[in-house]
Amino acid sequence: MEFLIIILIVYGISAIVTISKIFEPLRDIAEKISPNFWKYLTSCMQCLPFWVGVLVSFIIGGPVNVENEMFPSFLNVFFTYLFSGSLFSGTTMIIHTIFVYLKGENWDISQKKDRQRKVKKGIIKEG
Repeated sequence: MEFLIIILIVYGISAIVTISKIFEPLRDIAEKISPNFWKYLTSCMQCLPFWVGVLVSFIIGGPVNVENEMFPSFLNVFFTYLFSGSLFSGTTMIIHTIFVYLKGENWDISQKKDRQRKVKKGIIKEG
């Protein structure tokens, strides 16, 4: 049950940053400043949960704990956070895919409106 709660925490934080109206200005600024990095970090429901998962794992402990005696301790720590972040990224993508599927046509409409808004504000070019 605790694992499910942690997954939902990571999903919630990621969804708030990537698709909520409140973080829309942050995503717009990120897209203008760095369309190849910050844009993806603030708008990708696979990228951001990885880093949120790493942070949450660091704060409250991760679901994965690598303890290989053949590795030096820093590699065990590295792989612990890498695998935890990857697990959170994957589970968040599953939840988000279900969310998009359930929204159906409404999701497509909202994505088109968001694109039109960005073109109108000059954040992205039409094309």
